[in-house]
Amino acid sequence: MTHGSAQDSREREDRYTLNTYPKLPFALVRGEGSYIFDDAGRRYLDLYGGHAVSCLGHGHPRWVEAIAKQAAALDFYSNICYHPLRAEAAERVVRNSYPSMAGVYFCNSGAEANETALKIARKLTRRPLVVAMNEGFHGRTIGALSVTGVPKMRDAFPESLAGLTRFVDLGDMRAIEALDPRQVAAVILEPILSLAGVRLAPPEHYRALRAHCTRHGIALIFDEVQTGNGRTGKWFAGHHWGVEPDIVTTAKALAGGFPVGAVIANRWVAADVKTGDQGSTFGGGPLAVAAVAATYRILEEEGIVGAVARRSEAVLSRLRSLVGRGPVREVRGLGYLIGVECEIPAGILQARLLEEGVLVGTSNHAGTFRLLPPLTVTEEEWETFFRALEKVLSKKHLIEQP
Repeated sequence: MTHGSAQDSREREDRYTLNTYPKLPFALVRGEGSYIFDDAGRRYLDLYGGHAVSCLGHGHPRWVEAIAKQAAALDFYSNICYHPLRAEAAERVVRNSYPSMAGVYFCNSGAEANETALKIARKLTRRPLVVAMNEGFHGRTIGALSVTGVPKMRDAFPESLAGLTRFVDLGDMRAIEALDPRQVAAVILEPILSLAGVRLAPPEHYRALRAHCTRHGIALIFDEVQTGNGRTGKWFAGHHWGVEPDIVTTAKALAGGFPVGAVIANRWVAADVKTGDQGSTFGGGPLAVAAVAATYRILEEEGIVGAVARRSEAVLSRLRSLVGRGPVREVRGLGYLIGVECEIPAGILQARLLEEGVLVGTSNHAGTFRLLPPLTVTEEEWETFFRALEKVLSKKHLIEQP
């Protein structure tokens, strides 16, 4: 591809797509393992994974084979019919989630999963209110946006359902206990507030929250769109604290890059879900469940989740060793969901690291960049990142705009 045609392609995309996303200054055309390649042939170490999606790396051969095999056999039929891979995908997801989980509903995205979870909880409890976290993010559809704790996102759509949501700070049990529990259908939270700069509460908070919801018949929803599917070094984040929600939502890495969302429900919740309560034409279609089954098969058989737990300890330790020795202020996270807070704007750090061939993410916290790499990233690839980071942080002109 010539430079001119590449430029034409970008201009054409800008012309014919709605202006919803700010773009990085290149077009990607290929991925391989932990690397992505742009239209000029340059290679980048991908430590962002397309918003925490590419858990197996790009183009994992077993995943590619599974998708191609299913596409050749049956590309699509709706879930009014049984499918053997849907059975396998559902079993693997439920078995690897929490012991109390009874069943899964497949949809198309994290936002759709959160909408469904809220709908289930309100029907189950017959109560109107939802408690959500300040700075939390649950999606951009009207229902999901209504429980997203980022005012600048909600304010553009004031006729949402946010009037039925009570926002509290993550970790503030007093604020939750001050609400009339007879009016609260659900508490929804990301166990780790990723977009907010990777924020966690102390373990005892999650346990107290679980006890409060159990005591008052409130549905506890963990939005594990990012934290699920092995990213934190456990299959799901609540395993770190011995806390099980009533409903789990997940997407992102669930199918290794194929667009799939899921709602996983425990026995109390599942017993109230009736035929006709939910539906999705594309949810749980053959290609989608082939991707889920293949992703989970690979995660299990190749021991990837355990590897994340082991390798991330060294990564986090090395990052924390930088605190106080330069512009790094704090390092937060679990597994491969990591936030690095610096004195330098994250956007500038991202741009400087791109110059060194490394892609990281930013966040809603101006000084925090995020690492959400493929779960298969190697020790040698982490060394590449640390060399680039240390080079960038040592530059005197770093604070200048690139």
